[in-house]
Amino acid sequence: MSVEQVRETERPVIPAGTHQLIQDKYLVPTNEIMRLYRKVDEWIEDRSPGGIIYGRQRRGKTQAIKYIEKKLTQRYGDELPVFVIPAKHKFTPNEEVFYEWLLQWVGHAFPFAGKKNHKFDRLAKCLLEKGEKSKYKQVVIFMDEAQALLEQHYKWLIDLYNYLNAFQIKLIILLVGQPELKSTKSSFVTQGMNHIVGRFMINEHELFGAKTVTDFQVCLKGYDTIEYPEGSGWSYTRYYYPGAYAEGKRLESCANDLFEAFALVRQEKGFGGKMEVGMQDLTTTIKYALAKYGAESNKKNHWIDVATWVECVKKAGYVDSEVSFNVSKTE
Repeated sequence: MSVEQVRETERPVIPAGTHQLIQDKYLVPTNEIMRLYRKVDEWIEDRSPGGIIYGRQRRGKTQAIKYIEKKLTQRYGDELPVFVIPAKHKFTPNEEVFYEWLLQWVGHAFPFAGKKNHKFDRLAKCLLEKGEKSKYKQVVIFMDEAQALLEQHYKWLIDLYNYLNAFQIKLIILLVGQPELKSTKSSFVTQGMNHIVGRFMINEHELFGAKTVTDFQVCLKGYDTIEYPEGSGWSYTRYYYPGAYAEGKRLESCANDLFEAFALVRQEKGFGGKMEVGMQDLTTTIKYALAKYGAESNKKNHWIDVATWVECVKKAGYVDSEVSFNVSKTE
């Protein structure tokens, strides 16, 4: 039996298709996510009004929110209630439906009972109770895909904000979405809607993709350190490349090769401008390299070379996402 085969017999037994990597049940910190976390934490510490967080598609906004929610929970525990609420893409200006949606996502047991005013009352009192139990007297709500919100929704959020404020509870609403959010803010400013901007949009942060080798390195390092099963000593890199891992190889050291692979694909497809790789494209590329060329693949490689990274970049959908972006810029 070869050394490579011996290493593979030591691997944890995980049923096919159930590894966290395959099911996308993991969060990898990146430079951009950590930069955003520090900014959000600063807003919370300062008890600032809300803010907008925006970026192009596939920049990892939803994953960033999940990671930040986890970090805030680790830091503040039960002392800071944090909710992540996705906006509906086809939101209508229906007040009752809006309250039902919020009630569901804050975990209220009876989101549909009663009339409109009863639903607002339950929602407001639910958040008030959580805020009063908080050491910091704050409630944080992330609204994902917030570009779908209409002007009327902001007015109803103001009612909620004012209700809690009357009891000295700070409601911080962080709007996360596409670059249209920035345009919405500019439009509100032009129209003199300072009552909306001042409460929910006073701060702003743009989320970018990976631009440098260091950005790639930080992301790759996560796969060298996150373990599954937890506490097993088997990181994602070790699990999928046990022989190479035993020799001291780590994905973190592939940062230059992976950066080069994206550059080569961009050159081949004629993409101009500076490279900025969305986190979804980056993590999907890394997933391909592990799952499609690692220990469980028919195309099993001992390690990952530049040519393999190039194939993974192409399979991950990066080309299609860049084409779509370039088309949208010209429309």
